[in-house]
Amino acid sequence: MIEKLFELPVDSIGRFAIVKLWPDIKTAEDECIARLKMAASALNIECIEIHADGSFLSDPKVKVSKSNVDFVIHLHYDTPKRYDAFSFVALWNPLKFYHEWGYARTSRNLTSHDDFISCSSQAADDHVARMIRTSATHLPANFHLYHSTPDVIHPPSIGEGKLFYAGINWEAINGGKSRHQEVLKRFDKTGLLRIYGPTVFQGVKVWAGYDSYIKEVPFDGISMIHEISKAGIALVLSSQAHKESELMSNRLFESIAAGALVICDENPFAKNFFGESLLYIDSRCSVEQIFLDITCHLQWVQSYPDLALEKIAKAQGIFRDRFTLIRNLGDLYGGLSQRKQQLRDCQNPSSAPWIQVRLNLLMPQYSAKVLRAHLESVCVQEYPYFSPVLVVDSLDFVKYRSEIMAALASSKVAIELVEIDFVKSGIRPDIRLRTRLGAIIQNLLKTNTSADAFMVVAPNETLFSNHLAVLCGALQRDPGVNCAATAAVLIDGDTPVHAVHELIDFGHVNHSGPCGYGRFIFRLAAIPRDIDIALPYLDGRPLAALVGNSAIDQQMSASITINVQIDFPERTYNDEAETEIIFHYAPGACKILVGFGPRLQTAHTGSVAAAKLKLVSNFFKRRWVRAQIEALRKQGFKARIQVAKRKLAL
Repeated sequence: MIEKLFELPVDSIGRFAIVKLWPDIKTAEDECIARLKMAASALNIECIEIHADGSFLSDPKVKVSKSNVDFVIHLHYDTPKRYDAFSFVALWNPLKFYHEWGYARTSRNLTSHDDFISCSSQAADDHVARMIRTSATHLPANFHLYHSTPDVIHPPSIGEGKLFYAGINWEAINGGKSRHQEVLKRFDKTGLLRIYGPTVFQGVKVWAGYDSYIKEVPFDGISMIHEISKAGIALVLSSQAHKESELMSNRLFESIAAGALVICDENPFAKNFFGESLLYIDSRCSVEQIFLDITCHLQWVQSYPDLALEKIAKAQGIFRDRFTLIRNLGDLYGGLSQRKQQLRDCQNPSSAPWIQVRLNLLMPQYSAKVLRAHLESVCVQEYPYFSPVLVVDSLDFVKYRSEIMAALASSKVAIELVEIDFVKSGIRPDIRLRTRLGAIIQNLLKTNTSADAFMVVAPNETLFSNHLAVLCGALQRDPGVNCAATAAVLIDGDTPVHAVHELIDFGHVNHSGPCGYGRFIFRLAAIPRDIDIALPYLDGRPLAALVGNSAIDQQMSASITINVQIDFPERTYNDEAETEIIFHYAPGACKILVGFGPRLQTAHTGSVAAAKLKLVSNFFKRRWVRAQIEALRKQGFKARIQVAKRKLAL
């Protein structure tokens, strides 16, 4: 057996996590997760379930990380990676599903993960390959994982010679008709059919009127397989979307594992991988022809049971060689270290010189929570060539010196301390004026000595462990890149996160979708020498001056979180005045960048009056309307209304 041959690699923890998006709802993902846990157990590996934000289902106070799991598997495209651990996303869905859920958003969510797992659908694999073909942070899928079972469960048998079918019967909900439904109706009165599925779904008794309906089967990973085995013959039908993507659902695999004979439709996956070990029908034929073909297959089974058993045994042999979860997980663990090294070599090539970074962590006001977050961001970094600096207010340091020094002393990484006047007092000590953030950054630039690159991390930001490696890699690979930026995950309390944020727009202020600070890295040699004429006058968008007219090299990784419930800096500046400074000093920085998402065609004008006129006139442009529809899909109606209000209020 495969599990007896498996040895856990010495550098492994022996635990992986799987994201459960809908813990309070029974879904097909529950079946897949149950089977993955069984396969893990067979390999003496632990599989734990986590929420989308990385918190354990068993203990939400604990978050998944590289210190407690080897990797995470995400089964769905509706949410991006939101946790700091190596993450695989399973390419298990037909392309049509992405279009139905919002193509740009859901497709981009896939590329927020570190790597991909294929289920041998060329269409699904090519979908990702197209998106990452110019990216140095990702590679096409290498490992395989199927909607499968741990191993063969039952030996070959035709059971009671009944035709097994399981499903929801969507037509009962939407009132439509399909060939599947009509074929089942034809078999319903024959006594040859057994139907399994939910009794009630979305308030509808979906199998009402069917004599062949037996019962609902729990998603426990094994009950469905036992029922298939009892029936003996499985009818495996695919949706049109699955057939177009040549992608197979779990029904084929669990039927083979159950030891049943499979009657499958024309989905190319089945024929390509299982050949003549299955029986086939063509669901494009008339209902009458499909009924006759299935009936002929059933009669053949009764006439030639030994040949039927031979087919089942052949199918199980193919299944065991390639498609069991035990084999898939064993292969993944066995090749994980090498795969991670491949990804690192692409992202940070050893032939390129390392970039020394000065990482400035801002704490304008003392906060134990912010201090812990900054230290954690420093200590988890995989990239070694950086000098972290904690930047604190001078008066705060006097007041909280012992707390700050104790925290720095406990850090695994040495962190320099810089005191600066975030707030200045006037003649009266009780009257204090906040220093513009641009002036703070200007002073930090002057304190830099031997670094190649410069970064600023705001107090409402946290970095994932690969963040510096991603940004430095952009500068390493191309000496012509002077500024790079990652995507971000925006945190708004308990609001679910359904997309990554990669919009960069220094020409406007958007508090629900800020540009952020720690997303950016700047090559110091490329920062304009006359930056002093602009930077100290900026407060809300000082990084625009550092960008200058350099092109921003956007990276796919969403390796930073920004808490949008905290405005940084506090909004006391004049948006309109800042926009004019940015436009006059560095008009190139006003170019709107959308990363790897939908390409919104937008231009910036320096005149505020012209900007208003542009906004109104755009309503009459078809392209602009299409762009707004895409933005609505990605950000939601409320967020877009707020953006429009802010622009009109300039």
